[in-house]
Amino acid sequence: MQKIMLATASTMVFLIKIDKTQLPGEDMLKKFRDDLGVGNKHYLMLGEREVDIAGKPYHVFAIQGSGGGLFPCRHSHPEAPLNFINAVLNTTLQLDTPGIEFEILSLRTCSRGVTAQNFMRLAAPAANMTMVYGLGGLGMGTMVPNGLLLKAVMKQRGMLAEGVISEIEFRENLKKSKFDVIPHWGKENPFSRDYFKFFDMRTSRSAARQLFGQRAGSDSSVFQARSSMSKSIYRLLRLRR
Repeated sequence: MQKIMLATASTMVFLIKIDKTQLPGEDMLKKFRDDLGVGNKHYLMLGEREVDIAGKPYHVFAIQGSGGGLFPCRHSHPEAPLNFINAVLNTTLQLDTPGIEFEILSLRTCSRGVTAQNFMRLAAPAANMTMVYGLGGLGMGTMVPNGLLLKAVMKQRGMLAEGVISEIEFRENLKKSKFDVIPHWGKENPFSRDYFKFFDMRTSRSAARQLFGQRAGSDSSVFQARSSMSKSIYRLLRLRR
């Protein structure tokens, strides 16, 4: 794998309650929905609901937020969540507006890391194993598309292991996002960029040799190795001791 710089931050889940008698209309609610996780990577709406408390109407949002990352640092500072609330949430969502209340439900530190490229890296050491790393954050807004991409790459990796496609075809399919079949996805292929430049071929080969115990042989034979995943992981854990 590529070298990764350690980092840490804080992640929280909180509820925002809006008094609709003081802040009527939909304009106030838009900022809690629009562009979350797209233009702004610091918070993501988890859900919303209208509730009635003692005959008074409220609109409640559940939001997950993350921020205050420190590089290079293994432990999060206690002031990080306070800085995040004041610098990010209050600035963008105006939580100090009369009629808006919020409550923190959970708070934890979150480890992360970035590579020198400061972008995700892909690896696929086995036919049924793919991974993405070096995201530099929690990936709240990109978790679903990244998961779909891993499924697409794993399908290609499985075809390579079975000899359906060659290593050259595998590379070209990743370069052109030629994912004709994506498991559990019944829609058109949404990918169009070159993902091979983010793929760690050398890392995948090295991990495959550790998993399957192959010290010799061509790269093609390493990529075509097939084995039980439970036995492979057990062997890898023994090698790491």
